Amino acid sequence: MPLLCGGTARRNGPLTDRWGAFSLEGTVNRQGPRTHIASERGLSTIEVVVALAVTGLMLSLAFAAVDTYVVRGQVAESLALAVPLQHRVAHAFRSSGVPPGNDLVREQPTGELAGSAYVDNIEIIDGRIDLRFGRAADAALAGHVLSLTPFETADLDVVWVCGSAVPGVGLHPLGFSGGSPHAVQAPASIEPRYLPRACR
Repeated sequence: MPLLCGGTARRNGPLTDRWGAFSLEGTVNRQGPRTHIASERGLSTIEVVVALAVTGLMLSLAFAAVDTYVVRGQVAESLALAVPLQHRVAHAFRSSGVPPGNDLVREQPTGELAGSAYVDNIEIIDGRIDLRFGRAADAALAGHVLSLTPFETADLDVVWVCGSAVPGVGLHPLGFSGGSPHAVQAPASIEPRYLPRACR
């Protein structure tokens, strides 16, 4: 007759419980599988707040990056508008030795000045081209002026300096060598992050 002890029965072999469950430790394992309470708990309030704060920060950075990209695009498009005028200023200077004024804008073919919706006024002051951004431009640009200032080399070649960029060595404002009124550089009033590197 088998000997019963603590709900186990020895049947000429390893210990088994009364239902035949095998136990390596020699004792009956009556506990079910362990539950992992820590892995099943939800997020704490602090963790949720931190997650929301990080998400909000990432979204704000993404919106700022997109906004900067859009404004830079408007600036680039407006600078492209000035390229024909830059050629005309350089040509007029080589022809007369005097930096041209606003008459050059009035002589410019209308189609060449209609390339940007963001610039509402263009002025030429002693060769310097001023682009004034209008209401159609982003709020970071509207009402601000970005200037392209011509400088001359010793060989009277024309070199353009955008915004607040520092002129290179050996450059003089256009008209300097002839003693005529010459172009005066006007620093950009637009935040540097919106400008091309060449205009800062």
